[in-house]
Amino acid sequence: MACSAVRSPVLRSPTVRHYAAAAAAQCSNVAAPEFQVLSSNKVTVAALDNNSPIAQVSIVFRAGSRNETYDTQGTAHHIRIAAGLTTCRSSYFGITRNIQQLGGNLIATTDRESIAYTLQITRNNLGKALTFLEDVATQQAFKPWEISDQLPRLRYELSMIPETTRIMELLHKAAFRTGLGYSLYSPKRQLGKINTETLQHFVNTWFTGPKCAVVTTGVTLSDATQFASNLKIGSKDNTVEAAKYHGGELRKERSSELSTVAIALEAAGLNKEKDALAYAVLQRAIGSGPRVKWGSNVTPLHKAVSGTTSPDQFALSAFNASYSDSGLFGFVSSSVPNVAGSVIKAATEYLRSPKLSDADITRGKTMLKAEILYATDNETVLLENMGQQAILKGRAFKPSDLVAEVDKVTASEVKSVAGNLANGKLSMAAIGNLSNVPYVDELK
Repeated sequence: MACSAVRSPVLRSPTVRHYAAAAAAQCSNVAAPEFQVLSSNKVTVAALDNNSPIAQVSIVFRAGSRNETYDTQGTAHHIRIAAGLTTCRSSYFGITRNIQQLGGNLIATTDRESIAYTLQITRNNLGKALTFLEDVATQQAFKPWEISDQLPRLRYELSMIPETTRIMELLHKAAFRTGLGYSLYSPKRQLGKINTETLQHFVNTWFTGPKCAVVTTGVTLSDATQFASNLKIGSKDNTVEAAKYHGGELRKERSSELSTVAIALEAAGLNKEKDALAYAVLQRAIGSGPRVKWGSNVTPLHKAVSGTTSPDQFALSAFNASYSDSGLFGFVSSSVPNVAGSVIKAATEYLRSPKLSDADITRGKTMLKAEILYATDNETVLLENMGQQAILKGRAFKPSDLVAEVDKVTASEVKSVAGNLANGKLSMAAIGNLSNVPYVDELK
């Protein structure tokens, strides 16, 4: 069994390599996902029967760190860590041993808006293993002694968070404060304070039918529907507080040889589909890093900053994070401390007023389409994208349909959302040697 703090759906921030021509040639051969909402328990079902020898079944709940309160911060992290522990029907040893014996893999993943329990196993053993997936996702017991036994693992995870992840957690905190601002990781002060009652209350409140999706690959819709209809979960549809963007600044001074800084403005959420797609294109148009391993960065954003200092003294990439009702658009930079000020000021100036040609926007659209099509070749990423679509949008898209929507994005729409960045309120996070890093009120 394994668990991960976050995955990367296509419109959020993918990190895969891209081969547009090869992927496009296969687009027409990709099977279309089937979709259904059950009347019995309101669970959403999305199935893609692609004849794969490996079946994947994911139970996704629309409940992540944004569903926490100030006093229960870290609950989603604890729940992810607790995946596979003793349930109401199966022991910790029984779950682990049986899935291993069947040759399966059970993974728990979380992000700010969802938590997913995914079973990967050969199709001939799927029926035997589904019981344990159901137990792990819907029959949690949260034994106090087992929860306390996970504290060393929690501390280890907190000590191993990469700098690039820490900077994004700080940025979300500065931007949203609460809700989407709550971290994917438990605050250290909460270790040992999240008890069985807190975990069970969170599950009972948010792990309900209207907030649940069963997403599968290598499984027929009828089989997926039969499994989903038997899930024993509540029927109440609780609402989460709407995201509110504030903007602001958080800084953490450390003894470091680098200055790592992230700056963002509010962007469109997935509830505004056209704008969200336009921001996704804009990210790739201005520059989301080299597209070839060990390749040089020749994007417009990088060129705008290269005039201020030597290119080998900094690294820079645009990012775009789209959530259900809000988003962030900006850049992350890492540089030697003595050039941090000039890099940040030049990059922020470009972010406020991106200079893009139609060729840049066409390139950005091509990159986004390539990522969508490439995802169809990776069944794990395909399942994750289907899960996000089902739980956040209430439907599942064919890759070719997504590509068609990207094609509809015009240069004027991309330039329009870019223009919205000019007067937005900045959010900033900084970690490391901050001797030359400007404060947010010093940036235009």
